[in-house]
Amino acid sequence: MTRPTTDKGENLEALKAERRQQTLIGALVCVLVVALVLVVVFAVVRSQPQSGTAVDQAYAKLQQVADKPSNATKQGGVLISVDGAPKKHVPTIEMYLDPLCPACAQVDRALNPTLQKLFEAGQINVDVHAVTFLNRASSDKYSTRAASSLAYVAEHDPKHAIAFIGELYAEDYLPSESDYTSTGDAQIAQQAVKAGVSQGIAEASVTSGYGSWVDRATTYTIDRTELVQNGSSGFTTPLFRINGHIWERQQIDNADLPEAFAKSLGLSVSDVGNAEVLPRIGADGAIATIE
Repeated sequence: MTRPTTDKGENLEALKAERRQQTLIGALVCVLVVALVLVVVFAVVRSQPQSGTAVDQAYAKLQQVADKPSNATKQGGVLISVDGAPKKHVPTIEMYLDPLCPACAQVDRALNPTLQKLFEAGQINVDVHAVTFLNRASSDKYSTRAASSLAYVAEHDPKHAIAFIGELYAEDYLPSESDYTSTGDAQIAQQAVKAGVSQGIAEASVTSGYGSWVDRATTYTIDRTELVQNGSSGFTTPLFRINGHIWERQQIDNADLPEAFAKSLGLSVSDVGNAEVLPRIGADGAIATIE
């Protein structure tokens, strides 16, 4: 028996199947287009500078470092006083320096004896920020290694930390920024010993493991707009802050730095190193007016 033809019904089913296929293909195309758009958007967002958030991101990464000095501040410094714990009634001096910085060396050679006297007499607290941006001038991350060593000494032998800075900047030692010669850990440790640090602490300082911390502290520090000195477009060293206020010393001759610094604390030069006389500005006051 011959089966009757149903061309109209078969064509209708074929048409429905074709439409379902087209719908499926259209949906797949839409999914692919959306996925492609998302990929492009993600790539564009990642390529954009994180303006306004870089310092926050750097700060967060700094806080994540576990291996750091016990007396480290959240801002990446090492806070010290002659008695260990910071004194409550004296100003805090923030020192920002790179161990390979020749300008830092020139200022330190003029000012270090004054800083040592003030520190040893308990007239100031010191917040040491050794930064490492001059690693680019060395072949062996000298700035990181020396900064890490200084941080360790400031933690374990704070009485000799200022003197150690002086030895790192000694004319017969400071490596050349422009013509760097490899300087080993043993040489850094020897400078610590010259400053009065024990051999054991000096040797431990160069294997301290604080390198990641000082590097991340540097990244955070150079993004802090409140650390930009007059006449600079960005962070530069050497930099000193007194109770959070930048000490502008750019117009002061190096020979006059000791007297100018004492006056900024409200002290006469003759009172520097006198434990019976505290700086006039105290722990919270701004820099004294230089008359």
